[in-house]
Amino acid sequence: MKTGSLKKEGSIQNRLILAAFCFSLALTASGQDLDTDWAFAKPLTQTTRFGISPFYGYRFGGEIQDASTGSKYNFKDAPAYGLYLDYAPMDYYGRFELLWSRQDSSVDFHGNNGLGNVDITIDVIQVGGECEYGSERLRGCVSAHVGATHFSSDGYGDDTKFSFDIGAGVKAFLTKNIYLRADLRGFCTVTDAQGSFIYANGVTVASFSGSTLWQGQVSAGVGFTF
Repeated sequence: MKTGSLKKEGSIQNRLILAAFCFSLALTASGQDLDTDWAFAKPLTQTTRFGISPFYGYRFGGEIQDASTGSKYNFKDAPAYGLYLDYAPMDYYGRFELLWSRQDSSVDFHGNNGLGNVDITIDVIQVGGECEYGSERLRGCVSAHVGATHFSSDGYGDDTKFSFDIGAGVKAFLTKNIYLRADLRGFCTVTDAQGSFIYANGVTVASFSGSTLWQGQVSAGVGFTF
């Protein structure tokens, strides 16, 4: 019964992620001029070199499993916060970007292996780039990054894995140098189901449950360019 419930929850979550992604693309497309074809729109050239955009949002998804029984446990959906730092040569199509995002999550082991709720901090640090489309005031943006995801739990071990992400969003410029930003992002961490992750009393009690771990994130923030 519990396994069936988890599968149902996973199916609903996947549908929500897909729906949110399509909604984000629709918002992005709305930023185009009416006479512009979104699929073949030319990226905007950049007129400012540097940018910074702190954000706050919500991250969801991801699971690990018991190393001996195969029981699976979900990361708790929780708020996330972080920062975008970006740079663009003048008149360049696109911006180079550094992304940091942190989620303070947890896993409830329901008393198995003598563990209850274990706090886990998930840090994503990646570099990549984005392209902006639309008008000077309202811009859709698509981006991708590669880097690492670090999982840490106080007293129960930690691990760092290669990861990448893809995202889409909208920027609404209030002035030339100040804008509001909203993003939907999917993080993929390359894991090893045979590798250990959570330790208790010197014994491995949990590992990643597959070759990849996916999490979704929605966020909003204020950006500044100069």
